[in-house]
Amino acid sequence: MPYSHPYKSNSSDNGNPQQSHASESGNPKYARDFQNRAEAWAHRKDHRTSNLNDPMDHFVDRVVDIGTNVGAGVMDVLSDALSSAGDAISRWANRDRELTFPEWRARMDRKIQNGAQGSNLAMAIVGGFFACSFGISALVMFILSAVGPGALHLSDMQFMTFPILMAVFTPLTVGFAFMTVFGIRGYRYYGRLRAYLRAAHDWVCRLPAIARATGHSEAQIRRELTKAIADGKLPDTFLSEDGQTVFFKEELYRAEHAQSSHQEEQSRQEQEPPKPLGPMEEFLKEGQEFLLYLKDCKGRLDPTVDEELEEMDKNCAVILGFVHNHPEQLNRVRRFSEYYLPTTRKLLDTAQGLGTVDGENAQTIRRDITGILHTLNSAYAKLYDTLLQDVSLDVSTEIDTLETMLRQDGLTGGFANDFGASVSR
Repeated sequence: MPYSHPYKSNSSDNGNPQQSHASESGNPKYARDFQNRAEAWAHRKDHRTSNLNDPMDHFVDRVVDIGTNVGAGVMDVLSDALSSAGDAISRWANRDRELTFPEWRARMDRKIQNGAQGSNLAMAIVGGFFACSFGISALVMFILSAVGPGALHLSDMQFMTFPILMAVFTPLTVGFAFMTVFGIRGYRYYGRLRAYLRAAHDWVCRLPAIARATGHSEAQIRRELTKAIADGKLPDTFLSEDGQTVFFKEELYRAEHAQSSHQEEQSRQEQEPPKPLGPMEEFLKEGQEFLLYLKDCKGRLDPTVDEELEEMDKNCAVILGFVHNHPEQLNRVRRFSEYYLPTTRKLLDTAQGLGTVDGENAQTIRRDITGILHTLNSAYAKLYDTLLQDVSLDVSTEIDTLETMLRQDGLTGGFANDFGASVSR
């Protein structure tokens, strides 16, 4: 039986294609083998094409996802930029208009959210990402270091790479972990500040009301508001001295502070004991009170008594004025202030206490009081005269001394005699 090549025709065919084709077609075993080989080749081709297309499809999907995320990020940035520009234009347009409290509160809320709170959120995200990355790397390096060089089929020099990398990754992990913690704490802190702002309903707000609305303690709110005010996060915001009231406008705080200071000063002055008066102050005070008492008595007794009261008012007033101008005479009028004036007041009180009774005893008392008032007026006038005489003696003595000195100095004659000069014409 002649040899039959599966792909080539026999040499006995002499290159006759028709004969070769006829012989191949007439061999059923060859036909089945050829068909199996063709199907296997097609299957391998489809498998290679599929393996080639899978990474390409995955790559295309990743590119589409990245493009979508980048596009979304760009749109967010553009949206924030447009929003900020709109806010800036609105603020410029309303720069001369006084903001209402809801408008100011909304502006401060956006400022904190887009500023400090956003920065702390970014810090927490970045810190958390790098903390996880370096933490996993440090853990892997620790495991490889614990396995040992023999199990890894590495030399000692190659194996030293793992402990070195672990020593590098560990402090980086700790540092970024602290960064994450600080970022989270700052984010929550500014979130609470925004909650405090939203709980306030007017420029002046009580701290207990904010505590009830937010669910935080008054001590925490007071501490965090004090920190925010000190850091400049809440401009023109003040806490009252007792820590119970928040002022979101400086003018209101200044007015309230001034009023509180005035009230405290008045309260302090009322609580302080009065300073003891000196002898002169005490004398003048009692004299002024007596003069007011005399004016109050006028019109309540007989017309004759009113005339005496008018005269007494003049005499006492001139005595008080004289002693005020000559403090050295205070001892001369001590009995006047300590006995005469109180006794006079007692007698007038007795006369007023009689009322309109017209009995014999009442008339006698009124007559006696009227007579003693006349006597007292004469005594007060004589006392004033005596005081003037003493001053007059002092004045006369001073004048005599002055004239003596002038005569001794030759200054009592004419101008030419006193100064030895002649008047030429």
